[in-house]
Amino acid sequence: MNGSMAQCDLLIKLLLFAVVSSILGFSTIALADEETETRQQLQQISTEVKKLRILLGQFKTRRSELQNTLQKSEVDIGAIQRRVRSIQQQLHKEQAELSSLQKQRKQLKADKQKQQKYIKQQIIAAYQVGQQKKIKVLLNQEQPEKISRVLAYYDYFNQARSDQLNAYADIISTLDTIEPKILTKTHNLSRAKEVLSDEYEKLLSRKDQREKSLVKINSAILNNDQRLKKMNKDRAELEQLLAAVEQTIANINIPTDYKPFGSLKGQLPWPVSGKPSNRFGNRRNNTAMRWQGLAISASEGSRVEAIHYGRIVFADWLRGSGLLVIIDHGDGYMSLYAHNQSLLKEPGDWVHPGDIISTVGNSGGQQSANLYFEIRHNGKPTDPSRWCKRA
Repeated sequence: MNGSMAQCDLLIKLLLFAVVSSILGFSTIALADEETETRQQLQQISTEVKKLRILLGQFKTRRSELQNTLQKSEVDIGAIQRRVRSIQQQLHKEQAELSSLQKQRKQLKADKQKQQKYIKQQIIAAYQVGQQKKIKVLLNQEQPEKISRVLAYYDYFNQARSDQLNAYADIISTLDTIEPKILTKTHNLSRAKEVLSDEYEKLLSRKDQREKSLVKINSAILNNDQRLKKMNKDRAELEQLLAAVEQTIANINIPTDYKPFGSLKGQLPWPVSGKPSNRFGNRRNNTAMRWQGLAISASEGSRVEAIHYGRIVFADWLRGSGLLVIIDHGDGYMSLYAHNQSLLKEPGDWVHPGDIISTVGNSGGQQSANLYFEIRHNGKPTDPSRWCKRA
């Protein structure tokens, strides 16, 4: 698209050159013979210039629309990722509860079989002994001292049989309670899987939409000058954002159990596991612009962790940075995490070292997944590799 814009600019310049040439030529020929023809040429050129300017305006409007589409797609992807993450957690919970209930049911069925066996044995024994022997004991006058002992045995036997029957009844009752729970959990799992499948379909659709928008935008940015202008504009917006943040936030107080950020040079953890694809301060894409942070290659969806205690002061989409998180660590120190897939914290949230704040993505128009990471002091970027521990 920008190639067409460049061609339009060239055509405008050529047409304007033609206008000048026509005017200069006009002075060297007879006015009476050429006046009408020259006026017609000027009118035609003026009309063509207007058309080209309108076309250029349409190109710019279309590019802005594509940028808005990309923003919406990436924000939607982040929201869907959060829903997918929540559903997956619920799915694991339901599966664990279902497994526990199934294990309990298995044990109860085993206990039920044991109780059935015990009750069967007691019924057979009771049948074999019968009540006649008890009557004979009561009528036996030869050994009256054994009567009370034998009667006690009979009572124990009957009580044991009653206890077994009660235990059996309890097992049956518990099984009757567990079975509906298992059915409910199974239904919940099935429904959660359906919802998860639907969300993944939405996610794939949004990603496809994002890729199409990205291809269109990238096809409209062809040369280094245009990329440099875009990067300068993106950087200017980021600088304005940081300046606004510094002016509006109150300096945070670090808890006594955390060391001040400035005293931890070379001791801070990296926000994500991965290898930087650039060096701080080097030129970006063969332009005059320098890297002010590190682009850390990592798998899409990897967890991004806060490097130190602080407060989230920004968590939203920003052109060029995509889904961006900024943490204020106090004493003028800030850390920035860009190109995320999803944001897991809100502005105003307090975070501790190791808290998960986002997931790695390629928002902001990146071709591949990576985390762009900056550390700043009083608004000036510093080399993150000097602050974080050596790998």
